[in-house]
Amino acid sequence: MGGQYAKLSFAQLADKAKLSVSETFAAVRRLRDSSILNDARQINKHNVREFLFHALRYICPVHYGACNTSGLPAAYAAPIASAEFSIVGDIPVWPYTNGGAIGRCLEPIYPTAPVAAAADRTIYDNLAIIDMLRGGRLRERSFAMKKIDEIL
Repeated sequence: MGGQYAKLSFAQLADKAKLSVSETFAAVRRLRDSSILNDARQINKHNVREFLFHALRYICPVHYGACNTSGLPAAYAAPIASAEFSIVGDIPVWPYTNGGAIGRCLEPIYPTAPVAAAADRTIYDNLAIIDMLRGGRLRERSFAMKKIDEIL
């Protein structure tokens, strides 16, 4: 949020995130209540960093499916990170009908996340970083923390 997204209406923001307007409104209200966003929908960089680095993995742990699926490469296999990591074996993928990769099913942080990721590269990159924070090993988490610091 913040930056380019702060100026969008709730309907535009909902369309971008592939959520309903009511879900979007409730999410923004929760972010304000937790002091991650202010009333102008600008992020509090310190609070968002603290939440992502220290709480996210406990609140939204990563879950893998039992079998392989087709979809979008996720976490360390996503385009933002794939050049940094040696990938051996099955890659994590978010299930998505139009995805071109096959790998181990990684449950996205929200059911519509792969749709939003496929439509917007910035959203894709950010969701992949979030998944590295949610369930990555030390090297993946360190990479994600560095990217978050660059973004903030």
